[in-house]
Amino acid sequence: MLGLVVLLCLAVGAEEQGLKAPEGWGGETIALPPGFAPGMGWQGTEKIRFAPGMMKPEADGFFSYAFAFELRADSPLTEAEVQKEFLAYYRGLCQAVLRGKLPGLDPAAFTLQLKRQEAAPGDPAVHYTGVLDWIEPFATRKPQRLNLEIQTWSGKEQKYVFVCVSPQDSKAAIWKELHGIRDDYRKQQPAGDE
Repeated sequence: MLGLVVLLCLAVGAEEQGLKAPEGWGGETIALPPGFAPGMGWQGTEKIRFAPGMMKPEADGFFSYAFAFELRADSPLTEAEVQKEFLAYYRGLCQAVLRGKLPGLDPAAFTLQLKRQEAAPGDPAVHYTGVLDWIEPFATRKPQRLNLEIQTWSGKEQKYVFVCVSPQDSKAAIWKELHGIRDDYRKQQPAGDE
């Protein structure tokens, strides 16, 4: 019985240090680089939170999620590196899920356009918006345009990349939830000079 209590306390503590999300959201934590994208250069941990309806094309939360990469301190976070790593991630994900089921699929044709955004005064993070054009491999197996909001920053012992993702327009309600997850996480993982 005591062992169960200790495990529950550890689980609660881990959630407090983790990536919190609204009730009903799913999630997982995986090592980086993930098995589906061994070509990624970044090493660390990915914490993901999926909106309800993540795999249901008719749902408002379809393919909407937030994730944090907690990276080694020596990980480069230049714009070129962010673009390279994200393309490797999404290309690998699509190939791994589809496993040759879409003849003629060329993940090399996936594109990611990043645009650096001005951060609020005093915010040490680098902000980007992005548009990823790819093939959604889980539910529709059709072309999809994903909108991304990316923030990168250096902590005291590691580097961080936080991403909000959705095919929904930036004014859609899902973005408020994604931003809430991001803002909470940023408070838990301050920049090294804060």
